[in-house]
Amino acid sequence: MYEQELRQMQRAAKAGKVRFVPHAVRELALDHLSPDDAVNCILTGEIVRDQYDPKYQQMKYVIYGDSLSHDEIAVVARWDDDSKVVVITVFRLRVGNYE
Repeated sequence: MYEQELRQMQRAAKAGKVRFVPHAVRELALDHLSPDDAVNCILTGEIVRDQYDPKYQQMKYVIYGDSLSHDEIAVVARWDDDSKVVVITVFRLRVGNYE
């Protein structure tokens, strides 16, 4: 369902076109993760759902994937006006996160 969107995000991530909002940076630190872990999640993951972001009036995507150490994590991301992937938040997946 989200294959094309995911492929575009993966291409952007491979090209280094990813930026992190301050909240995402804080969440990475709290979960002992790095920005590279979030990028790896995008590269290895799948979009499990979308959510409309009224603040930016666009869709954001929830991606489940792996950190560099193969822990299961999630990234919530959207596009910016410069075709960069904007990482909004990151968190470790726990049993209750799966639908």
